[in-house]
Amino acid sequence: MSIVAYYGSCPSEEFVKYAFPESKPAFFCYGINVASFMDDSNVALEGIDEWPERIRKKLLFEAKRGFRERLKAANPDTLVIDFTRASRASLMRYKGSLLTVPYELLESNAAIQRDAFGLFEIIPFGNQEFWKLVIGPLAKFCSFLSREMPKTEVIFLDVPPTSEYEGILINKNDYMMDFCRWQMRYPICRMLIDFCLPRIENSRVLMPLVTPYSDDSSAYGPAPMHYSPKVWQETARLFHANGGFRKLPRSGDPVATLSHYSGLMDAFTGAASSSDPNLRRFGLDILHGALPFLFAKLKGPADRYFRDPVDSQDVVAAFRWILGREPESAMTFLNHYAMADRRELRNTLLRSTEFQNQVKHYVRQP
Repeated sequence: MSIVAYYGSCPSEEFVKYAFPESKPAFFCYGINVASFMDDSNVALEGIDEWPERIRKKLLFEAKRGFRERLKAANPDTLVIDFTRASRASLMRYKGSLLTVPYELLESNAAIQRDAFGLFEIIPFGNQEFWKLVIGPLAKFCSFLSREMPKTEVIFLDVPPTSEYEGILINKNDYMMDFCRWQMRYPICRMLIDFCLPRIENSRVLMPLVTPYSDDSSAYGPAPMHYSPKVWQETARLFHANGGFRKLPRSGDPVATLSHYSGLMDAFTGAASSSDPNLRRFGLDILHGALPFLFAKLKGPADRYFRDPVDSQDVVAAFRWILGREPESAMTFLNHYAMADRRELRNTLLRSTEFQNQVKHYVRQP
């Protein structure tokens, strides 16, 4: 019987459940950002005694630390990883240590959330500091696996959201809104996988081997990331039938990644024609602008996007200071937002015909 472990969230748990039914996970780490996973500094939390048990339990479990040593001690034959939570969860700094913002805290009442802002320094998901705190530990995580567990077979789950639902939905608009949100987050998961693959030689990528859909039997409810058990069962069967770990690819085609599952454009079109004004606007934004951005972000090596990432305000500021104007269209904004880093953004504008013509004008001035 093989020894199995997983690090991630529900996709890892579901895949392991069906792909290795006779193996009890020797180690699992659920919903903890890699920046916290790799932080071994001691954490003695104070001021949360009156918080709901489900929040305290999550924070106290994470504060125990020692994840790397426990994973190393388990020495699994197979480690399954997904970055689903890493693409949603913000970080909290507490006395020099990092913790993951638990979902339960986001769903708690306003009083507890105010307490959290007083106790923790919140580092919002996606800003420049967040990525610096994530990518450094992620590189160390890859080195740790390669150095300490070279024989462990690492499977990265590439889990796109599904627009297909086969069941009874109380509110279809909510499901479609959730799908749109996940579609915007999904490329981040893909970039993190691409970041890790060249750093862990004994690693492979697994996408759903059948068209994914969610239904009323999904273990975690009606959400685009919660596939039907039948999807996982068939994916697990095909995984073994096709040769297991050794036959999985070392990389994935970005275009196939975005178009692998059915109903993508239909889903966005449906969102754009919804009777819900918020959902309609969201769908239109994606159809007209966000899809080119997603493809642009996926075209190049992942580590390009973590050196000095372009923030939305960088694009506007660069246009104002270099060209003396605002971006002329949403597409122009998105094309520049999708650039690898600030250096490329700056150099592109400095080399532009528009700027070169301005330079000639200034040179002629007395």
